[in-house]
Amino acid sequence: MYKKILVPLDGSELAKSALDQAEKLAKTFDSEIILFQVVPFMPIYGSPELVTPLIVDEKQKEAAEKYLQSLTEELRLKGLKVSATAKTGQQVAVEIIDFAKENRVDLIVMSTHGRSGISRWVLGSIALKVLTRAETPILLLRSKD
Repeated sequence: MYKKILVPLDGSELAKSALDQAEKLAKTFDSEIILFQVVPFMPIYGSPELVTPLIVDEKQKEAAEKYLQSLTEELRLKGLKVSATAKTGQQVAVEIIDFAKENRVDLIVMSTHGRSGISRWVLGSIALKVLTRAETPILLLRSKD
């Protein structure tokens, strides 16, 4: 049923907590887990007349790749099929949705930070954006905090 399960990560323990459910599903359906992290572009601030260019923090991208590699090795030791991708992008939710579509992912498993009210409105919710815009089925796990 689920051949490819995408788990978007941001380096936090909360996001990583979605791996427990992804592991259970992967074992049940003999699925591949795809770990995915978006490294956001960083704006370069300068003269207001200039268009603000975007750069990639190479150290941040390298750290994301090491983090994903470490998790990949852990999951493989448990006998799971795993791959990982770190990608740069400006809109994290869009990158997750596009990656899922391009790679024919069958399920996205992710955690939400559990914000509500004004904090969600101000900070935005990547999980909410993915939930409302993706065509791929989603298992959204709410934070216990």
